[in-house]
Amino acid sequence: MIVLDTNVIIDLGRGRSGVKKKLENFKGAEFAISAITIQEIYVGLGYILEKHGKELYEKNKEKSQNLLEDCTILKITRPILEHSGLKKGKLRAKGVTIEIQDLIIGSTAEILGAEKIITRNPKHFEVFKVRIESYELE
Repeated sequence: MIVLDTNVIIDLGRGRSGVKKKLENFKGAEFAISAITIQEIYVGLGYILEKHGKELYEKNKEKSQNLLEDCTILKITRPILEHSGLKKGKLRAKGVTIEIQDLIIGSTAEILGAEKIITRNPKHFEVFKVRIESYELE
């Protein structure tokens, strides 16, 4: 199982070739997302609805839903929340700040034994014991 960071879904939706090329290297793999990714996607959709109107919102919502259908959605369980909370506290004590969404995605991948995380922001996941694959926008 390969866990996709939220930016992978966003970049796919925007037709960015760098992410497409990266994912082509893993044909046949099981792609998964944390349930928190759905919330992050809808934050963007809410922004689009408010700033650009219903038509663009509907177009992007449909595109997002199609992309999400290709992924297994991983539930956020108590052990994942406990793990991400401990990680956040330890990092905070060291003066390091990572968004809770990334902590949940990374904790999900670590606890469920994911093969890797694919992201455009590898620094967000360096604190986890999961291999990271990154890509550049083209």
